Amino acid sequence: MQLHLKKKLPNKTLKEQHQFRSAFHKLSNLVLIEIVDHKLAVKKAPSIGWLEKLYPEDNDFILSFPQVQGLNSAWQWYKNGITTPVLRNKIHPYYGTYFSTRFEKLILFDNWLKRYEGPKKSAIDVGVGTGVLSFQMVKHGFQKVFATDTNPNAIIGLKEHMGDTKLSRKIELDYGSLFGKWDKQTELIVFNSPWLPKIDSSDKNDEAVYYDKNLFPDFFAAAKERLLPDGKLVILFSNIAQLTKSTKQHPIKKELESGGRFKLEKSWTKDVKGTSDKTKEDKDSRPTEEVELWVLTN
Repeated sequence: MQLHLKKKLPNKTLKEQHQFRSAFHKLSNLVLIEIVDHKLAVKKAPSIGWLEKLYPEDNDFILSFPQVQGLNSAWQWYKNGITTPVLRNKIHPYYGTYFSTRFEKLILFDNWLKRYEGPKKSAIDVGVGTGVLSFQMVKHGFQKVFATDTNPNAIIGLKEHMGDTKLSRKIELDYGSLFGKWDKQTELIVFNSPWLPKIDSSDKNDEAVYYDKNLFPDFFAAAKERLLPDGKLVILFSNIAQLTKSTKQHPIKKELESGGRFKLEKSWTKDVKGTSDKTKEDKDSRPTEEVELWVLTN
């Protein structure tokens, strides 16, 4: 099944990309696909396990083309797993859970963990997602990681993935915003933060990518209360917002300049690997994207 726009919209600036996605989403939602006994009623359609897993009480129903497309992609990632350069085992993202394809972030964090010589009694992972940062911290000797996420699917998926293993006893999960129920002080706080400011209401459902004006001020205020005097605050970020000119403001630099809560210990950057020639993305839209790792102290 193919779906085409009669007129291709400009697709270079962040605003133009939003307009293109909005137009495509509107048109593609007009295409409906029938589901019969948890299978697509379409010739040569793939088998999508999510249809039975997520809709156990509904045998026959209808979904839009974007919904089916998303379910199929998510099922392939979940079933086959995704290899990362920092973990021995694959991750299996649960449906609706964001996972980063910018592995450079994970490499930066892994290199920092190798050099980290502080205590490793506990850490907090804000926005755990698929759990990669938590897994890295356990790999490098942290005894306990408290992890939160506002996406219930992230929590469900990680509990399923860890089962009753050693990981499940070292990583404790909580469904909640920012620090959730964790109010004790810790030696390390890690935040793989969203990197683009919200532009309009269409961004509201993707909190892993887009942040509102209150996120960073609220995070820094809460982190100050939970970081031990000699603790480290590690934030993973990107310069994509500046490259796309969606904002001139850098929330971490703003905090260091005017927040008065933390001092910069050190920061590192790493170039993001260029997109493949096979992708439709305009490679010139982010010519020099860099991921960033910031280490702040009290």
